[in-house]
Amino acid sequence: MTDFIQTMNTARAHIQTALLERAAADAAFRDLLKNNPHAALRELFGSDPVPSVRITVVEEAAGEVTLVLPRQIAEDELPDDLLDYAAGGAFKGCKGDGWTIQKVELPGVR
Repeated sequence: MTDFIQTMNTARAHIQTALLERAAADAAFRDLLKNNPHAALRELFGSDPVPSVRITVVEEAAGEVTLVLPRQIAEDELPDDLLDYAAGGAFKGCKGDGWTIQKVELPGVR
């Protein structure tokens, strides 16, 4: 796996972690994420890092496990906006090394 693909996978993992943590702590955000994932990204990060990508959110039911197997991608098929971020761009919500997602403070949630 190339460094580029590893970088993109790392960025995706950080974004997913931030979204899942916020959705676990905030029911309104969870509903927004399920109904309008791009709006949830904008709310959490201040911008949508992947506006041209279709996002599907699936909520697991009790007694079920959902496994998502991402398709393999080639470096030359990523959209330009994603390439910009991988090439060193950062979006609001990142700090320091560009890959550390800031902790989101929620009122009344510890």
